[in-house]
Amino acid sequence: MARSPRSMSAPGGVPRSRSEPRPPARGRAAAATYLRAHLYGAALGRTLLDRCISAVDPADRDRIRPLRAQFDMEIATARHLLARISPLGTPGRRLVRVTTAVTFAALPAGPLLREPLTRLGLLESLRTLVVAKRSMWELLAGSWVADGVHSGAVRVPDDDDNDDDTVHPDDTRGLLLGLADQARRQEDLLEELRRHYGLEVFG
Repeated sequence: MARSPRSMSAPGGVPRSRSEPRPPARGRAAAATYLRAHLYGAALGRTLLDRCISAVDPADRDRIRPLRAQFDMEIATARHLLARISPLGTPGRRLVRVTTAVTFAALPAGPLLREPLTRLGLLESLRTLVVAKRSMWELLAGSWVADGVHSGAVRVPDDDDNDDDTVHPDDTRGLLLGLADQARRQEDLLEELRRHYGLEVFG
């Protein structure tokens, strides 16, 4: 005899099937889910950056090495924001590292990174992640997160590396916009390198 699907009580006592979709996440839950997903993407980007540094010519390595510190600071900021938004906290560092290792297990390593088409693919992949990251900072800067979450004093380095860019605890929006600008500079650099190595491949 066929078994009827179980049901749960919805608001107002109306039975609801288990197969009925839950309401979409909004507000704090949506922001936390969004940040958590981007944290995994940031970990992937950090590993991909190391691959790109190994793949490019020596003269270009000095140009993209500073992105390591920028990526690390961005990850720390995202973790800080997520910890203040969600009581569940942030993904464990070990879990993020394992996820990254599994994802990159199929990517070439060692001398294969110098293969021109592989190098181009790495740069394009990293640039795509940076574009997504910039969009994230811009969205958060225009949302309630910029008003309702105190970031703490986080320093966003700029090209001149002076001391005038310290963001104060009550300026979360300024912090987020500063990170968006930083991501835009990263995007411009990676696009320049992508075009250079792309023309080298197809020229």
